[in-house]
Amino acid sequence: MLAGMAVLGCLLFYLSAGFWGNLGWSREYILSYINEPLSENQAIAVMEQHLQRMEKNIQNSNMQEKIPDFCIWGQKEQVLLTNENLSRSIQADVILFCGSPGLLFEDCRVPGREDKQGCLIDEETAWRLFGSVQVTGKMITYENSQYIIRKIIPGRKGVAAFPAAGSSISNETDISAAEKQLQTVQPEQNVLNRVTIKKPQEQSVNELKTSWAGCYGVDIQILDMELLRGAGGVCVLLVPLTVCVVFLSYLCIQYEKQQGWKGRAVMLCLIMSLAVLALYLFGMWIQIPDEYIPAKWSDFGFWAQLIAQKQEAVRLLIRIPKSVLDYEWGKRFLAAAGFGLAAEALTVLTVVMLNYRMKLKCKK
Repeated sequence: MLAGMAVLGCLLFYLSAGFWGNLGWSREYILSYINEPLSENQAIAVMEQHLQRMEKNIQNSNMQEKIPDFCIWGQKEQVLLTNENLSRSIQADVILFCGSPGLLFEDCRVPGREDKQGCLIDEETAWRLFGSVQVTGKMITYENSQYIIRKIIPGRKGVAAFPAAGSSISNETDISAAEKQLQTVQPEQNVLNRVTIKKPQEQSVNELKTSWAGCYGVDIQILDMELLRGAGGVCVLLVPLTVCVVFLSYLCIQYEKQQGWKGRAVMLCLIMSLAVLALYLFGMWIQIPDEYIPAKWSDFGFWAQLIAQKQEAVRLLIRIPKSVLDYEWGKRFLAAAGFGLAAEALTVLTVVMLNYRMKLKCKK
């Protein structure tokens, strides 16, 4: 029974570490929520400003500003998609995006920014509309317009992704004209409420938020995915931490039982080696973000402010409208935390039962 519990605990730990590892993309991308959602025209206007900034940055050799790539997106729920050739229709969740789809879907480089007729669908949508996943290049109809399927994205949720189809701004239009268009769009059309940003290497998250508001006139709230990743990592670390503590306790007990100095020296070397190895491994695993370190350790107000910020970050993660893309990171975090806690519970139970058995044998 103990062997079975140990094997099950190892399996749960492996699953927990695997799901936690899938949250590693949070180091490369920043997810944010737009306080006042944009329409497709507004998103295109922001993207035009971004492209103009990049062009000016390239042309001006003295202005080498680091401008991170981004994708503005939002979701429409249960939208009618049609395959007119086979007279098939389904209700699917539609992701509207303006920018690089590779920031939303892994290893996806199509459709490009100039491709307004391309779209993406997942495997479930492909099966229900065509009865096959080999449908790249075929046509589907969305809101009375036909689109060409550029790629099949993994998933069985019934999802399709289309580029923002608002009337784009001419490349000759200056930024002031783009800003003017931002003010002239009907608010009821606003559906794009999220931005995924390629994380810049030389800019903090707070600096990025301020820069975004100043450059594009869009107020965003950063979703603290590092907090989720850190919390999931703590749950994953519980099992190896418990195992290290158990072995150290066992070695300390054996150290006390030794009568001669040679036996004690051996036990002491084993204890020191295990402690150093544990510190080395945990040091490689654990990385504390700079925002968690105060400028002065005597600044006690820093900790109260940090706790308040993290509480607000958790509330934001809970209250934002969830899309099908959000369920992916939510599922990974819950799986990492859940499997980690379950593995820890089995580990503790195994240790307790093993200790109980050893005590019974000693009494006999």
